[in-house]
Amino acid sequence: MVVARYPEPMPLRHPLRLLGRGRLVAPLAALLLAALLSSCSAFGDVGDPTDAHLAIPPGNQVSQPNSTLSLRVLPKPPANPEYTVIIYHNVNTVGEFVPESLTVKVGSVVEWVWTDHYDQHNVWWIDQELVNSPTKGSGFKWAVQFLSPGVYDYYCTLHPGMLGRVVVTG
Repeated sequence: MVVARYPEPMPLRHPLRLLGRGRLVAPLAALLLAALLSSCSAFGDVGDPTDAHLAIPPGNQVSQPNSTLSLRVLPKPPANPEYTVIIYHNVNTVGEFVPESLTVKVGSVVEWVWTDHYDQHNVWWIDQELVNSPTKGSGFKWAVQFLSPGVYDYYCTLHPGMLGRVVVTG
């Protein structure tokens, strides 16, 4: 009968004693580096989740030649706009455009009014040639005059469930 002999176990040594011999320096340095890097964000300091939307830049300010202008952003919203879209807080979707769909005539002015005290929003056109609104919070107003008939779909870049449409008739 053969009896297997196992080598004697190595005596336990205190981890700090091994540091002096260089055996744990590399693993500890790697562990420290991993801990430091795991606390960093690849996107930089964007704050906590409640204000992460602030990292989104304002609307895409595109200049259009007058010959192809299908809508015009008014420098100051009118006192009595013909149509108003309210942007408000909805706990199910984070926000909502009300009304979601609107039919207007060519030349009409539509004003968007931000009333959501919890989140910021924007009006971002599906047609990338159009001028988008800035990202703002409650109290902001933005008005557009529609100069050409068509269907103008828009959404909030911060909240994918927020969709709207303006149908402009001739």
